[in-house]
Amino acid sequence: MNIHFLDRATLGMDLDLEAFSTLGTLKVFDYTESAERQENLAQAQVAVANKVIFDRTLLEACPQLKLILLTATGYNTVDLVACKNLGIGVCNVKGYSTPSVVQHTLAMLLYLMEPLRFLDDTVQSGDYSRSRQFTHLEKTFPEVSGKVWGILGMGKIGRGVASVAQALGAKVLWTSTSGVQRDEPWPQVSLNELLQQTDILTIHAPLNDSTRNLLDEKELRTLKPKSYLINVGRGGIVNEEALSRVLLQGHLAGVGLDVMETEPLPLASPLFQALKTNRLYITPHVAWASVESRNRCMDEVRFNLESWLTGGSRNRVD
Repeated sequence: MNIHFLDRATLGMDLDLEAFSTLGTLKVFDYTESAERQENLAQAQVAVANKVIFDRTLLEACPQLKLILLTATGYNTVDLVACKNLGIGVCNVKGYSTPSVVQHTLAMLLYLMEPLRFLDDTVQSGDYSRSRQFTHLEKTFPEVSGKVWGILGMGKIGRGVASVAQALGAKVLWTSTSGVQRDEPWPQVSLNELLQQTDILTIHAPLNDSTRNLLDEKELRTLKPKSYLINVGRGGIVNEEALSRVLLQGHLAGVGLDVMETEPLPLASPLFQALKTNRLYITPHVAWASVESRNRCMDEVRFNLESWLTGGSRNRVD
């Protein structure tokens, strides 16, 4: 059996893929551009991919392909109807990145709330050494304790963040983007109530027809003027043009984005103007990518393959 990794670089070059060699003949490509897909899939019975698009035209051109192993939870890159018609299995991975995303959410918030870059520069530049006093209060910071922390999307990651928020002394509120009603340890409110009441809002929802541009200019202005917004869910949930406008007009104390509508972030994006406010902090879609998280992801992919080889259907989405 031939196993082809199509975009290994998206997972990090530090990962050890040797375990897959025990299950078949392994061939690894750092990247697979659209025009290279059919060539890189030649002779492969199993494809492992992150961002490669598997459309019907490609699938019909690869009659040897029997299984697609996704290294992500989302499967919008695959034509599932075509896979079903052609007898190609599709598996995703779930839950592997929760600790990493929870940690990054907190890291982004604290970086925004506490002027960490400024304080680091103050020491490294020698300004602190030349100061007449032992502390530095030019830029102050608030506490998380006592704040209202809103969660948009109460799945596994949302619950993890809510637990951290509670441990830090915040009051947690949440809302569902799907309209589901269920019991949680924290009060559930409407989206409008969440926007009005929260001092900190973190987004942990998927992107779909219900959530695209969910936070447009009206919703962003409903947030308290000195509130913080963190999006580690999906780009497109927050309207980036509207976000840039409200930041440039002085609304919101700080915004952290790990996900953007288009990735990598285009140089023409209005977000680059908003970065000049020093109240916008962007990381390049890394919340999921701790060392442990990426290794868990590879373990999950291997478990899916082992299940398929023995007739199982672990994490099948087709």
